[in-house]
Amino acid sequence: MIFNRRGKLADRVAAVEAAVRDRDGAAMTRAAPRVWEAAQQASVAELDEALPRCVALLPRLGTGAGGQFSVLCGALVELGARPDTLVAPVADGFATALAGAARFRAGWQRVRGDDALPDPEDPGSMDESVGVLTEAYETEEAAFDAVQGWYAAGTWAMPAITLLQQSAAVRATFPHRDRLLAAGAELAGERPDLDCVLGLLRVLDGERLLVLHRATGRGWWVTVGGVADNFQLNTLLAGALSGPAERGLVEGLTVDPAWVAVATDAPEERFGGTVVGSFNLVDGYGKWIWNEGAPADIPPFEGVRVVVLDPPPYQRSWNNIRRFPMMPASLAVTGALDPAEAADWLARVAPPA
Repeated sequence: MIFNRRGKLADRVAAVEAAVRDRDGAAMTRAAPRVWEAAQQASVAELDEALPRCVALLPRLGTGAGGQFSVLCGALVELGARPDTLVAPVADGFATALAGAARFRAGWQRVRGDDALPDPEDPGSMDESVGVLTEAYETEEAAFDAVQGWYAAGTWAMPAITLLQQSAAVRATFPHRDRLLAAGAELAGERPDLDCVLGLLRVLDGERLLVLHRATGRGWWVTVGGVADNFQLNTLLAGALSGPAERGLVEGLTVDPAWVAVATDAPEERFGGTVVGSFNLVDGYGKWIWNEGAPADIPPFEGVRVVVLDPPPYQRSWNNIRRFPMMPASLAVTGALDPAEAADWLARVAPPA
């Protein structure tokens, strides 16, 4: 069957609009999957027309149903729709859900103490949760809002993950960023499903790092953007700094161009394989910079994040992938320190712990 005839996607969106207008949950359940079915065959122009109409429904659907429908909105962006209209509603919905989730945890602990919190991906536990939260709050409405937040936070996180991978501009202007990070961090122990979105909210863009190579006494200023974790940072640093000594670079490194390509923006399915690390990364205080962490974890040293490159104490390797495949990364060497300046910095940073 061919779905891309003109108006097919628009007609499917109209059916969802009618279901929302009529408050017909059964019709909504039938209509939403049909939007996705048609969207996969639609042109970018049709997607651009459909997304704002879908976004306009989110406030009317509330935290729970809105979170579920926001996942479809995010999928339209992944298919090529312009993300602009979706950013603020998703940030608002996610912030509301996280606030409700925090109230849910507080209320649950007040009634149940240390009993395990319910699985937010198990809708079958919602009825029990409403009963527990009704004991914790004065009104059923307050209890229901908290329950909705607990169960919907993960669905609102999904389109946020899509949007935050679109561009540095989206990440820089994402509404409620600090509030979302703070609320998410408080729930992180109980909500591993929020790890990805919290990681994206902490991505550094346009951040200047000072990189020092202890063995050669050289140093460089580099600017990073879209780097999800320190595996990726390690790979990109090796790619940028590998080269002949007469050009002020580090000789003797083994760097496969495919590693750097995937760490930047190449599709990992074209290359795959394993990256072999060239360095042990150390911060200005002498502490190891673990690959499992992120550039945002590197503490400022005298006002700048410092990365000292030491030889790896043992061979480290990792899969040739990006944690967030839709997010391109960059690492540019923007200047080299003169020998005296590099020596001064190396004298001030701590030796490796």
